[in-house]
Amino acid sequence: MSEPEGHPVIKAEDLAELGRCCGPVKVIAEANFDFVHIEKLKFLSDGLEVEVEALLCPQLRDGYATRLYLALPFPSKGQNWTQHHILGRNWHSWSWQNVPAEQRLVQILLSHLKALK
Repeated sequence: MSEPEGHPVIKAEDLAELGRCCGPVKVIAEANFDFVHIEKLKFLSDGLEVEVEALLCPQLRDGYATRLYLALPFPSKGQNWTQHHILGRNWHSWSWQNVPAEQRLVQILLSHLKALK
């Protein structure tokens, strides 16, 4: 069976690199989308280290080239937070455009996190 158009194959080396930066990660597929589940995403927001479960979607979804979904919203950061039902639960994301899918997973993730500093 061939991949649907726009449905990327996540490279093992990209996934391994992301795992070295973020700890346990795994690919989970749902409805022709591949999500990278990040169990404990740690980053700085307002100078404080935060930890949140995340899903990285490195392909076109909801009108965005790539998306980062978080288990919790950060309403003081980013704009236009929305809730999405993915993998049987609710996730939160914000309006953050122009993060191209042609980058490595780590680069995609870092580009999204810029909005949450």
